[in-house]
Amino acid sequence: MADSKQTSSGSNDSSSGDSGANDLKTEVYSLMIPTINSHILLPNLSVAEIVPYSNVELFDESENKAHWFLGHLLWRGMHIPLISVDIIGGAKDPKANKRSRIAIVHTLNGNPDTPYLSIVVQGIPRLSHVTGINMRFVPSDDLAESEKMQVEVDSVLASIPDLDRLEEMVIDELATQE
Repeated sequence: MADSKQTSSGSNDSSSGDSGANDLKTEVYSLMIPTINSHILLPNLSVAEIVPYSNVELFDESENKAHWFLGHLLWRGMHIPLISVDIIGGAKDPKANKRSRIAIVHTLNGNPDTPYLSIVVQGIPRLSHVTGINMRFVPSDDLAESEKMQVEVDSVLASIPDLDRLEEMVIDELATQE
């Protein structure tokens, strides 16, 4: 099944030999989301919503939390963990400003206690149609703990967040509260 492809009629066809060419044409609708120092790239389906930086309950310094775990976002009646991939990557606390937004992303492991994470971002995301033609892998020996990999899409460098690892980090941090 891994080598099957979608034909123009929508049916699977693994009999022709040009599956590599179709892989290059496959599009993943994604969001290129600006951060303080770079961009993150996420598939549209993983992003629940982009909201203004408001309804945020920040931890105070006496709560002894990891510096990247900023607090919680109150969203649709839920308290969503608020994190900064910039801080995980070694940047200083970006502090909210008029360009700050929050990307609410689905977690991947079906944990009912943590169905979403919220990530502080900067500016307005833009839609990117990612294909094998306009994206290339950027080798890096110094990925941040929050990064799965770095890529370049249409000449824009971006990191792909490791959502599994971010969820794990948040769950570990929440466990220290109990």
